[in-house]
This record gives sequence, C-alpha cells and structure tokens, in this order.
Amino acid sequence: MTPTLLLFALTGLLTLGMLTVLYVRAPSVGVALLLTAGLWPAARSETVVHLGVSLTPQDLLVSCALAAAGVNLVRRPPRAHRALLLLSLILLLTAGSFLVGAAVFGPQAAGNDMRMPFLYVFGLALYGITLPYTAPLVHRLAAVWVVAACVETLWAVLWWTEHGIGSAVGQVVIDGLASESRALSAPEALLIAQAAMILLYATPLGARRHLLAAPLLLTVVLLQHRTVWLVTAVMLACWLITGTGAGNASARGRRGLRLGLTAAGLCLGAFAVSTGLLGRFGTGLTVSASDSGTLAWRATGWYGLLSTLDGAGEWLTGRPFGAGFDRLVDGRVVGVSPHNYFLHLLLRIGLLGLLAFLALYAAVLAPALRRDADLTSRALGMLACGQLVYALTYQVFPEQGLVLGVLCALGVGLAPHLAPSGPTGPASPPPDPTRAPPTAQLR
Repeated sequence: MTPTLLLFALTGLLTLGMLTVLYVRAPSVGVALLLTAGLWPAARSETVVHLGVSLTPQDLLVSCALAAAGVNLVRRPPRAHRALLLLSLILLLTAGSFLVGAAVFGPQAAGNDMRMPFLYVFGLALYGITLPYTAPLVHRLAAVWVVAACVETLWAVLWWTEHGIGSAVGQVVIDGLASESRALSAPEALLIAQAAMILLYATPLGARRHLLAAPLLLTVVLLQHRTVWLVTAVMLACWLITGTGAGNASARGRRGLRLGLTAAGLCLGAFAVSTGLLGRFGTGLTVSASDSGTLAWRATGWYGLLSTLDGAGEWLTGRPFGAGFDRLVDGRVVGVSPHNYFLHLLLRIGLLGLLAFLALYAAVLAPALRRDADLTSRALGMLACGQLVYALTYQVFPEQGLVLGVLCALGVGLAPHLAPSGPTGPASPPPDPTRAPPTAQLR
C-alpha cells in the first residue's frame, strides 16, 4: 500500500470512528444524518468507497449506527424482554440466510439482497432500542422527524411549481425521459404522514402544533400514494379514538368534536371532488383513487412468488438471499421486489421470521391496547399500526427500522432507564421491581 492510500485509509477510519462516537453521544444528530442519507437519492446511489462491494454514504452511516448500537449494548444493556428475543431471532435468521446465499449466489448478490430491507431495517431497530432515552431526547427525535418532513414538503412544493401535481398513473418528461409524475416517493410521503400524526398527539412544539400538521396532511393527499393515504387514514382513526387521553367528560367532548370536524372535512372534500369544483386537480385525485391496475399486478406477482417456495425447509426458513424474485406477471418475467414486506420476510427468512416480526409488533401494540394506557403508549401504537398497513404493499425502508426500535424501547420498556435532565429534586423512593419502567411522554 502506498503512503497516499494509507493516509486516505487512516483518514476514512478516523472519520468513521468520529461518526460512531457521534451516534453514541448525540443520537438526535445521528438520526438527522440517517434521515438525510435515506431521503437524499444521491446518498443511496453514489459510490464513495469500493472494497469488493460498492459502499454509498448511507451504507457508511448505517455501519456507524450499527457500531454505535454495539457500544450502547455494552454500556447500557437493555432489560430482558420477549421483544428483544424476537428481534435477535430475526437478525439470526437474516445472518443464516445471508451465509447460505453467499455460498450459493456469491457475497455481492446476497449482500445487495439483504442490506436495505433486512440488515439496515433491523440493525437500525437495534440502534433505536439502545439509545439512552430521556424526555428531552424523545422531544428532539420528534422534532428531527418533523423538520425532515417539512424539508420534504418544501421540496414537493418546488417540484409542483415546475412539473405540476401529477397523479398515480401519470408521467412527466424530464431531460427527454419519462419520469414518475409524483413529487416524492412513498417512503417520503410516509415520513410526512408520521410527522403530522406526531404533531397531532403531542410534541414540544407548543399548543399551535396542529397548525403545522394541517399542511403536512394536505401534502400527503397531494402526493397521491394510495397506500400512504390508507396508512394516514388508519393513524387518524387511532388519533380520533385514543388521542384525548383519559376518558373523562372533557376528553369525550374533545373526541366528539374531532370526530365531527373530521367527518365534515371528509364530506366537504368528497363533495368538491365529485362535483368537479377542483377542476383538473380533482380529476387527478379521482384517477389516482380509482386505479386498480397496480394492485392487480402486485397480487398476481405475490401468487407467483409463493409458488417459488419448495418444501417444508424453505417455508420454515425461506430462500437464501440472492435467490431473486423472478415470477411471471402478464406473460412477462418480473424480478423486482415483492412490494409486500410480509411476503418479503416469508421468502427470505421463512415463517419463523414472519411470525417473529408479527409477534414483535404485537408486543409493541399490547401496552397501547390496555384500558389504562397513557397517551404516549397510544401514540406509539398508532405509529405501529401505520407501519403494518404500509408493509402490505411496500418494502420497509431503513428509517422505519429506526422507528421500530423507538417503539420497542419506549412501548414495551426495553430502554434501560429514562433518565431525567436538568436539576434534580428530592430523592425519589427506590423503584418497585415488579413494575415496568416508565415511558417518555411526548409533551
């Protein structure tokens, strides 16, 4: 190795080490970097390092987050819980499938198949579990999510001013090439919807947070991703039912007001679209909502992919990474991902992995379904329901793995502690070991 290459290598290792320290010491900044890399196309596609495999900025940032998760596990081991066991089982099945796939199809094919939908998603979930949660940290994470959503919304507005709003089935010509007419992709629309719902529940942004939630929800509608529409409707339903906290007379009154206003808004929107008051834009919304060709195409592909599982062994542990997703759809061979994360899990880590994934979400949802659940538990349950609906027609992206980790840490009490910040008051009595650790309140 020449001195120049050695200097570059040492500089790269030092940079990665500093990033790892950043993820350990300043998690909110680390999460902001992960969101930037995940939502910035160049960070997902441009190669910056080639070490047998091509590594993008997102690859390097996620690697640092995984290293930080290892450091956090040593410094602050989470308490034992079935959710941690289930996540460990998923990671173990993922590692086994990769080893088999690397032996059969080669490390590069197996690694490319595994890293985004499995290693990054569940690795970042592990990082989210190991964060040193305090009430201010929870507030900062929520604020980072909202800021990222606002940036994406501004980007969508800039797109619309240049290319129009578009529709789910339309295309625009950019630099002589036909491109998707929607301003943002489904993962970005989902992030905006989640930020809006975080604002509706409770954040440190003040009592006027609902004023910011409204334009974010409008952006979700204009982006015209039908699955994200459904996700948003499910999360809104959760908020309408549970977002008022305790069931006293005042809470019931607020819940009734929310239900009435939401119903009135939906009726007004439906009337405007059906009567043509929105003009060409209303027609685009109608076309997006009524088109069923994409769903039929995906369902045909799902049936074809299920037929690729051969024997009890593949049904139990899946086909190895690198095996591909070739199936026959409308007389053509298609090799893209299944567009259904549950099926994706079944194909790669089998029924064992799929059941572990569902059991993990069941553990997150259980506290939210209790009659005495606090507002934070209900908000976490709302986010979990939205993710499950999204997984019906899309692959889960890394930033949603981070959300899963936060849900596990706060929802089921995997966080080793929720340390207070600032000046402390009189000494508190020792905690009752029979009770679960407290969860962080979002406001």
